Amino acid sequence: MFEGKRTAYLTFDDGPNEATELILDTLARHQAEATFFMLEPQIRRFRDTARRIIRDGHAAGLHGVTHREKQFYASERSILRELNKTRKTLRRVTGEVTVLVRTPYGSIPHMKPSYLEAVRRAGYQVWDWNVDSLDWKYRDARLVEQVIKRVNRLENAASSPPLVILLHDLPETARLLPEIIRFMKGRGYLLKRLEPWLEPVRIR
Repeated sequence: MFEGKRTAYLTFDDGPNEATELILDTLARHQAEATFFMLEPQIRRFRDTARRIIRDGHAAGLHGVTHREKQFYASERSILRELNKTRKTLRRVTGEVTVLVRTPYGSIPHMKPSYLEAVRRAGYQVWDWNVDSLDWKYRDARLVEQVIKRVNRLENAASSPPLVILLHDLPETARLLPEIIRFMKGRGYLLKRLEPWLEPVRIR
């Protein structure tokens, strides 16, 4: 079960990079927690930032190595190879071990049932999202509007699910993050990190 219906989860994909430092500064300023789904080459390149993510109390997740659809999803073995390599690098660089996973582009439609089962057997937990900021598409205030629109829609649903917000480690997202945090806190949400005992949100 989740911690409560007024808990939301900010998640960031594709880092760490230069923008991650700005994101971390904002999270610290607003006393908000988040989860970072990191790429293996980026962990190696931005070691100090990866360490700061852990030091600041955020959750680390795995996002693979290549972020190339055909390469990542070629087989069960290719998926596990990328996740295991990322986990190994994360542990070597930060000392952190995690089971949290977000596969590139989300689990639908690429993660076949056999893939999901193989990943589950390996001890990993696959997370998607239900609030897409579309910050990969909109590099301006429209990404904030997307979050607000989706949150409003989910809050008005018959059964309001926990909110998992998809963001990326991008300069524009870092710049607009305070607006998202103020909106969420204004709605009474606590911004927490994902934990392995929570039930993962999956794309429907």
